[in-house]
Amino acid sequence: MEAISSERQVTPRTPPTFLVHTDEDRGVPAENSIAMFMALRRAKVPVELHVFEKGPHGFGLGKPEDEASTWPRLAGNWLRSRGLLNRSPAASRPHQ
Repeated sequence: MEAISSERQVTPRTPPTFLVHTDEDRGVPAENSIAMFMALRRAKVPVELHVFEKGPHGFGLGKPEDEASTWPRLAGNWLRSRGLLNRSPAASRPHQ
């Protein structure tokens, strides 16, 4: 269990981490992401966690009408705020 428990592998050298989960996930409980979040905080690793109320395990990009489908935008905002993604989505589109 030690080797497969991600939260037990966290060190201060773990990269900044963005976590997304849903409370309805029956494959992996949201508590796993919460435990990872807490381990990252203890190690002082930059972390952001979003737990959406609705959505199955493995929802990918989600359906446009689902709140969980907003996670790519949230991740993009987080990446930009850390200087890891410097261009805005509009800046990456070719000019017409």
